[in-house]
Amino acid sequence: MTRWTWGCLAAVALPLIGVLVLVFAFVMPPVWRDDDRLDALLERVVTYPLPPETRELSGRRFTDFGRTMFGGNGDYCDYLIKIVLQTKLTQEEIRKYYRKAAIRGAEESATISLSFEDSGDTADRRVIVEVHDRHGSDWDWRCT
Repeated sequence: MTRWTWGCLAAVALPLIGVLVLVFAFVMPPVWRDDDRLDALLERVVTYPLPPETRELSGRRFTDFGRTMFGGNGDYCDYLIKIVLQTKLTQEEIRKYYRKAAIRGAEESATISLSFEDSGDTADRRVIVEVHDRHGSDWDWRCT
């Protein structure tokens, strides 16, 4: 290739690379920040002590992130963390335990909801614990 051809290629490629770098520099920090918030919430959820005679079922953990997952149409981000537990406790004992739970979300306390998969066997009762959180989007493109 001639020097003139390389110059033309550089004249076209360098501005495109510059634009990509600028877009990356403005778009990705909010994404990384929200991913870190989700990771921090997950860490708070899994380190919260489990009720007595209860264990988390391995491989039964789920996280999700996005806009309007729980209704509404505002400019905010929603987080969902779901874990499946196996317990010997009754539904009322589990409800009582998690009513007292205070897991910090991004801006306020996270909301905890429970659903039960009773098999009747006291050694195999399952409960799904869902932790919801919401905060302003902070320019994350996934939440606008």
